[in-house]
Amino acid sequence: MLSTILEISLSMAAVIVIALALMPLLEKKYSARGRRILWLILAVRLLIPLNITLPKAPVTIEPPERIVVLRTDSAVPVQVMTEEERTIAVRYEPSSANYAPLFSLRELLTVIWIIGAVGFMLFHLISYWVFRLRIRRRLEYAGQYQGLKYYSCDAIESPIMTGFFRPAVIMPKDEYSPEELEIILAHEYTHLRRGDLWYKLILLAANALHWFNPAIYFMARRANKDMEYSCDEAVIKDKSFEFRQLYSMTILKSMKRHLKNE
Repeated sequence: MLSTILEISLSMAAVIVIALALMPLLEKKYSARGRRILWLILAVRLLIPLNITLPKAPVTIEPPERIVVLRTDSAVPVQVMTEEERTIAVRYEPSSANYAPLFSLRELLTVIWIIGAVGFMLFHLISYWVFRLRIRRRLEYAGQYQGLKYYSCDAIESPIMTGFFRPAVIMPKDEYSPEELEIILAHEYTHLRRGDLWYKLILLAANALHWFNPAIYFMARRANKDMEYSCDEAVIKDKSFEFRQLYSMTILKSMKRHLKNE
């Protein structure tokens, strides 16, 4: 399985690098919604541990089968050698009987990969859990918007939506005009309607599975930006110039508050 993951990661990294390099052209030709779909397709492909190859695969990775052995009669307790080298050592060295296989390099790399993937997910899940604990006692119910509950909280700097199964919007304790409040809630409701929380989870899972690949981090960062741009496009679609102007000012105000408190 590890070989398949590595092959998929390497081949998809090439696709991602090309897509990122062509981004100025893609931004002119395709909407943020189209780019959002592109990143989703790539993320889903990264999550499928199945290598669909041609008769001769363009990318093939086979980790070398090397054996880590224990040598009890030497000052160097651990040596790495191929199975063939170990066979020769056992045959020609008098003390070779003390060579004891521990694990192969493939097994070692698999363990490292699993630790990295699990650690990556645990870090983000624990961070999310700590955040929820930190704000839980400081939430104040503020109302509903098309069935979506929203709260105010003095522990955050910008509006966010949380909860996969019971979603809610959490807003900073700030003075918003009725128009600004309507815009912020419309933006977050659009995220909910489009399933963007699940979209981000897919990106996170792909990033965890390929935590060793820098290209996936760049893809996730760009995908999140395009997700936000796509949400903006959906909210202001067919709206008046005055609404678009107020929308831009409200988003800018939220961004300034966030940057100020970083």
